[in-house]
Amino acid sequence: MDFSLDSKQGELVLKAREVAREIRSIAYTPNLSTVQYVQEFSAVLARSNFLCPTIPKEYGGLGLDRFSTALLIEEIATGFPSAAAIVDATIHAAEPILLAGSRQQKEEYLPLLTGENAGLASFALTEAAGGSDLSLIVTAAEESGDGFLLNGSKDWVINAAEAKFLTVIAAIGKTKKRSSLRVFIVPQSTPGFKLGTARKTIGLDYAYIGEAIFDQAYIDKKNVIKSTEAGSGYLLLTQTFDLGRAMVGATSVGIARAAYENALEYAEKRVQFGTAIKNHQAVAFTLADMAIKIEMARLITWKACWLMDQGGDYSAVSAMAKTAASTIAQEVTSSAADILGAKGCEKGSLIEQLVRDARILTTIEGTNNMQKLVIASQL
Repeated sequence: MDFSLDSKQGELVLKAREVAREIRSIAYTPNLSTVQYVQEFSAVLARSNFLCPTIPKEYGGLGLDRFSTALLIEEIATGFPSAAAIVDATIHAAEPILLAGSRQQKEEYLPLLTGENAGLASFALTEAAGGSDLSLIVTAAEESGDGFLLNGSKDWVINAAEAKFLTVIAAIGKTKKRSSLRVFIVPQSTPGFKLGTARKTIGLDYAYIGEAIFDQAYIDKKNVIKSTEAGSGYLLLTQTFDLGRAMVGATSVGIARAAYENALEYAEKRVQFGTAIKNHQAVAFTLADMAIKIEMARLITWKACWLMDQGGDYSAVSAMAKTAASTIAQEVTSSAADILGAKGCEKGSLIEQLVRDARILTTIEGTNNMQKLVIASQL
């Protein structure tokens, strides 16, 4: 085992910290809408080609492996979690194309997410009735000429307002069997696609999250990934989630680290009963527990990413990383709020924002109960 970073990874971390600091300064600009914040964050990230760093160099990306990507996302999340969320979502949307897209699909869509003018992408699965239960998916595609007519709606779609394209999971025909699922690439300009309600969430509220509605949206067959293979959509869905969970783990580590660093700095400066509160055992032990938990979350996330890069069996470990790290993010941010006392309860404070951000992470990329189901199935 070797936990050291090579020179390129060290440089990546330093660059990501610099970008994260710039994003944090933008995050507190007054009177910007959510979409404007997303545009500002995206512009900063794009300058370093950070919006979808897993895309291979031949399509304009950085070609980062999963471990290096986790390092990048942790730093961005430590700076400002909503910015990490828009990167996570873009990586997630590109994943089906990277995994199984045709050469034409890769050449047409992957470059849209790279370079200084890079845009975002969205992954659209969840519906009002159907979240984890795929049999409740209503969005369907009927064959029409050389393509499909897509009808239905998706909800809680990150980046929906600014996405260059969406990768949409829908059933072909009216059957609800797994074999009917396909992945459709839907450009933002597609007639019949429109935005629905913008959701107001308790956390990650600087990222745009909302509905995507499809009303007779025509999708050419060239934009359906593995269109003729039964079950291809379901297989791609599971593979995409297996890879994406570890990125949520990295985001969770970043949130926990930001809360810990803020609490530690406060504890070193805040004086009560003649000494800094860090010197009081109750606070010192709380900080020690926080540090232990963060290290645990980071290591299991690193292991999942290492297995991905080595071609190992990472499905269960990725689910463990997502579950453990998102739970730890909630615990650490709550402990940080306790250390800050009244300041930790102040609306608009960093800790208040981080507590809300952490709460979201146990739900996205599949609830933690669903992760435990994945893990249990492989015991």
